[in-house]
Amino acid sequence: MGKKGFRSLGSALQHPNYRRYFSGQFLAVIGNWVQTIALGWLVWRLGLASPFLLGLLAFCSQGPILIFGLFTGVIVDRCNRRHLLIATQSAQTVLMLLLALLTFNHSITGNIAILVALGLGLISAFDLPGRQSLVVDLVVYEDLGNALALNSVIFNGARLIGPALGGLLVEQVGEGWCFILIAASYLPLIVFLSTMRIPPRVIGPRVGGIWWEMREGLHFLRQDSDALRILLLVGLCSLTSVPYFSFLPMLADNVLHNGAGGAGMLMSITGIGALVAAFRLAWKSQIAAMQPWPLWASVMLALAQIALGLSHQFWLSAVIAALIGYAILTQNLTSNSLLQHRVPDGLRGRLMSFYSMMLIGTVPLGAIICGVIANTLGLPLTLILGGLLCLVGSVAIAGWAALSQP
Repeated sequence: MGKKGFRSLGSALQHPNYRRYFSGQFLAVIGNWVQTIALGWLVWRLGLASPFLLGLLAFCSQGPILIFGLFTGVIVDRCNRRHLLIATQSAQTVLMLLLALLTFNHSITGNIAILVALGLGLISAFDLPGRQSLVVDLVVYEDLGNALALNSVIFNGARLIGPALGGLLVEQVGEGWCFILIAASYLPLIVFLSTMRIPPRVIGPRVGGIWWEMREGLHFLRQDSDALRILLLVGLCSLTSVPYFSFLPMLADNVLHNGAGGAGMLMSITGIGALVAAFRLAWKSQIAAMQPWPLWASVMLALAQIALGLSHQFWLSAVIAALIGYAILTQNLTSNSLLQHRVPDGLRGRLMSFYSMMLIGTVPLGAIICGVIANTLGLPLTLILGGLLCLVGSVAIAGWAALSQP
C-alpha cells in the first residue's frame, strides 16, 4: 500500500476533533469490554452460578435500546450531541464507581448488580445513537465513511484486547478494582469531548411534541423505502446471528469438544475477521460502491451460519468463524454508512436510534428465541434454521427492492 493508500485508510484522522475522539473512544471501548466480563462474572458469582441471572443481565444491558429507542432518538436530535455524550460517559463513570464502592464494602448483591446493569442499559439507549450522530460533526462529509470504518476498527480491536484483559483483571485484582479501572478508562473521552470546539449545529424549530417527532422519524422511513430495507436487513442479521455469539461455550464444548479455550479462540478469530473487514472498508469507503454490500454480506452470513451448523471439525469452524466476523461487520458498517448519507441532519439521531434498535436492541429477543429452540432441537439445527431464515429474508428483501425499481 503506497502513501496515497495510507492517507485513504486514515483520512478521517486528519481532523483534530476526530483524532481526539478516536483516542478517547479506544480506551472507553476497552473499558466496556472489561465491564462486560467483570459485571457478568460478579452476577454469576453472586447468583450462585444462575443462568437465569446471566440472561436477565443481558436483557437489562441491551433491552432498553429496543424499548426506548424511538424516544431517545428524538432527544438526540433535540440536544447538543457533544454535551449528551459527556453526560452519558459521566453517568457510566458514576455507576462504575458505585459498583466498586459496594463491592469493596461487601454490600453488593445480585439484585443491585442487575439494577446497575439496567441503568447502564438505559444510558446506552442514549449513548449509542449519540455516538453515531456525533461523528458527522467531527469530519467533513467526504470522510464520514472512513470515520465510521475507523470506529469499527476501534470496536473490534478492543474486542481482541478487552475480554482477555477483563478475565485477567478479575482473576488478579478482583471485580472492585476492575470497576475502578473501567471508570478511569472513561475519563480521557470525557476530557476530549469537553475540550472540542465544534461549530454549533442548527436545530430547526419544534413543530410538535416528542410524539410528533417520533412519528416524523417513522414517516421518513415510510418515504425512504431503501433506508427501511437497510434497517430490516440489519435487524434480520442481528436476530439470526445471535446464536453464534450467545452460545459459543455450548458450540465449543458440546459440538466441537474443545472446551473453554476453544470458545475463546473462536471469539478471537471472529474478531480478526471483523477487523479485516473494518480495515478494508476504512481503506475503500466510497459510498457509491457500498450500495449492494449489505445484501451480499447478509447472504454471506446466512451461508456461513448454515455451514457452521453442519461443521463438526474445529479447524473448519474456525475458518467459518472468520467469515462470520467479516460478514457481520461488513453488513453493519456499510448499512450504517449508507443510512448516515441518506438522512437529513435534523433526523440523524432518530435514524441512528432506529439503527441501534435493529442492531443491538433485537439481541435479547433473538437470544431468548434461539435458546428455546436450541434446548429442544440442539444447537447445530438451530444455527442451520437461523441461517436459512436469514437467507430467505435477505432474498425477500432483495425481491422487494427489485419490484420497487421504476
